[in-house]
Amino acid sequence: MQRGLSELVKYLIIFLSAFATEIFSTFYITAVSEKNTGQMLLFAVIRPFLALPFAGYMLSSKDWGERIKMAVALSIGYAIGSVLVIWFMR
Repeated sequence: MQRGLSELVKYLIIFLSAFATEIFSTFYITAVSEKNTGQMLLFAVIRPFLALPFAGYMLSSKDWGERIKMAVALSIGYAIGSVLVIWFMR
């Protein structure tokens, strides 16, 4: 039971990391296009730290099945993040 919960938490962290990374990427692109140096630097500094959770989990993973599950969590996080950004831009 405990292991299943820790696995779920790991995939949730990976999902949230990808979700936040996608949203911050959009903010970064917007800041660059508007030539807003302060915002651009802020988002450029924050983004690598958002990737730390899934990078750490990917490096510690030893089997391909787990890596594929992590990739699915990442892709869902990126997809939902991009849909949310598009939805708010309307």
